[in-house]
Amino acid sequence: MTAHQAYTTEEMRRQTRSLASELTQVVDHLARATADGTLEGTARGVRRVVLTGNGDSYHAARAAELAFASFSGLTCEPLNAQRFLDYGAVGPGGDGRDTLVVGISASGGSRAVTRVLEEAAHRGSPTVAVTVSEGSPVTRAADTGVIAPTGPRQASPGIVTYQACLTALLVTAVRLGSARQPVRPLLDELCAAADAVAATAEALEAPCRELAQEVAADPGPLVVTGTGPQAGTAKYAAAKVVEACALPAFAQDLEEWWHVERFALPGDCPLLVLAPPGRSHSRAVDLIVRGTEIGRRVVAVARHDDSAVGAAHRLLPTYGGMREEWSPLVDHIFAGLFGAALADARGRVPFSGR
Repeated sequence: MTAHQAYTTEEMRRQTRSLASELTQVVDHLARATADGTLEGTARGVRRVVLTGNGDSYHAARAAELAFASFSGLTCEPLNAQRFLDYGAVGPGGDGRDTLVVGISASGGSRAVTRVLEEAAHRGSPTVAVTVSEGSPVTRAADTGVIAPTGPRQASPGIVTYQACLTALLVTAVRLGSARQPVRPLLDELCAAADAVAATAEALEAPCRELAQEVAADPGPLVVTGTGPQAGTAKYAAAKVVEACALPAFAQDLEEWWHVERFALPGDCPLLVLAPPGRSHSRAVDLIVRGTEIGRRVVAVARHDDSAVGAAHRLLPTYGGMREEWSPLVDHIFAGLFGAALADARGRVPFSGR
């Protein structure tokens, strides 16, 4: 048996169905584990937060950026790890005590993220490691660790681990803002999001299968668009399609797609638009309408009762009336289910493209 044959689409679905219970577990654990003030002490006096990782970890950083800006009031900059190593945290105050560097690695074994944390410490910056693996190289390299526990799992493209790292980042953002607003109500909100996660996972299985059958019959480059927190979600979703079935997929900003990729052929290739409530909702709706008018097969990832996205070819429904900072917790759920269904429809297994 070759290594990639250990991966299964059924495990992707199983992990997606477990996301609600996993979220409750992670939030409950981190609420206790971060209550001692260590995070706040590590970040005392900083003016800037740099979130860094690779792959899903970088996607989680992009998805959590708004939460850091909203709750902590600090300037937040997501960077992939190699960008940090080659160019550092560019800008005024980019190095030193006033910049907190958060290194994210689900496995805890990323050499690049470990090097980032070591380099940041050398420059005098306080450091935090976000991971699901206690005692890992990234935790040993950081001043403090935020460890998000996950339940038993088999080999799979990152689904449970992505949510765990994203949740750990959201909890970290809340803790860093403890001087600005009470922490407990925000953590309670975050825990309550598990109901929306459960409803969304259940509602998405059938639509994702149907969409996968349609795309598999006429495959082409698939684009996922979003901005703000959805920029990270779009990158994550495109990654799950590539990992699950080796179909070319990439992420793009809402506005940038209209300026460039709308001219790409074939003219009817699928366009997935992330359109949750929030600052970018009106532009997402506009892109759905205009994309449909020029012949694209537009798929909206939006709240189940959002009548504004009615022009879309298909709807991948999400649930939950939550603040925009939490929205990535439900908006990413379709990715694993759609990727798994597309792999099944095309007769592939995850990572078979390597």
